[in-house]
Amino acid sequence: MRQLIIFFLLMLPVAPAFAASGEIVGGVFFMGEDVLHPSGFMLAVNEFTRRPYQSGLGGQAKQDEIYINLTLVNTGVRTFNIDPLKDFKVELLNTFPAQQDKEGKATKAAFNVFPSTQSRIDLYFKVESEQQATPALIFSLEDSAVKILCDTNLGKLLQKSEEGTLNTDEAIQLGQALIDAGRFSEAGKIVRPAFEREPTNTRLLMQMAGVEDAGYNPENASFYLQQINPGNISSQSEAFAISKIAVKLGFYSLAIAVLEPFAGTGRLETPQKLLLARAYYYENRLVESEQLLSPLLNSGVADQFAWFTMGNLNDKKNDLPGAIEAWEKAVEMDPDYAEAQFNLGVGYFKMQRIDKARECWERVRVIRPDSETLQAAEEALKATEY
Repeated sequence: MRQLIIFFLLMLPVAPAFAASGEIVGGVFFMGEDVLHPSGFMLAVNEFTRRPYQSGLGGQAKQDEIYINLTLVNTGVRTFNIDPLKDFKVELLNTFPAQQDKEGKATKAAFNVFPSTQSRIDLYFKVESEQQATPALIFSLEDSAVKILCDTNLGKLLQKSEEGTLNTDEAIQLGQALIDAGRFSEAGKIVRPAFEREPTNTRLLMQMAGVEDAGYNPENASFYLQQINPGNISSQSEAFAISKIAVKLGFYSLAIAVLEPFAGTGRLETPQKLLLARAYYYENRLVESEQLLSPLLNSGVADQFAWFTMGNLNDKKNDLPGAIEAWEKAVEMDPDYAEAQFNLGVGYFKMQRIDKARECWERVRVIRPDSETLQAAEEALKATEY
């Protein structure tokens, strides 16, 4: 039975639509950056204020109000009509539309931004007080959208990085924000100097591995992962971030080493348990893998990678019907999951259902995954030709 590696993505970058400083990159930016649309339309967030909302009776509701000041510049040749109440929203855990404010400070009427002109406007939002995630301003222009993180500290760090060198803590904070935004090349420029100063820093090693992995340099990413000492990891989020890269690159023992201490004290959340179960499986610790997976799947957790792994575990136990059922659930959740499609084909083949097996392998052909899985499907189809 061919056991195919799960490809677990560290992050899915946003499709490029806008750019900072004229370079097309991912669609997440920071305060103070000039964010440019290909049409020549540009915007920048200048100021951000969040405060508790005071009701008309002087009481405090469970809402906060947000004011955002931004500049819009038209460097192109077309005129753009901007509707503040329709084109902008703020994202925390949920999204909140722009509104009119009782002070009359925020812009509410639609207006034109003519070529070679600029406008400075205020936006107003009401958000839930309990949602304390970093607010992101989302602006939609035609078929594009851009997200600007409204974190004044990140904006200051970005400016400081352009003027001089960041200290280690600052480099880690800004580097992680850039990685989370899918801006890996820029993250590397921030993190690398700090790493050269502190080559044993776990956070910097993790970030360098992430940057190299995103740049399709698995050997370089592996170099940094191999230098991580699991004993130096103190936070659950750090352990999870390291283990995701480790599993992707095949360093299953490292993933286990960083996650097990948190599992032993009952501090792992469901995604982390699923990742640990996969690492156990690939280290041939099958009993531990199944002990983690079974209760999660029985409770209704929907995760195609988990069902794929359970299928492999059932196959190892010679429970072919159970393996097929699990792989079928995996491809039900994600029809383009090539490794699950391939293994399902193998399961059908073992059941002498050759036509069903070939359907699965033909599907792999259509998906066109990594070369290893594609080659395996091609060989299986060739071997079962009539």
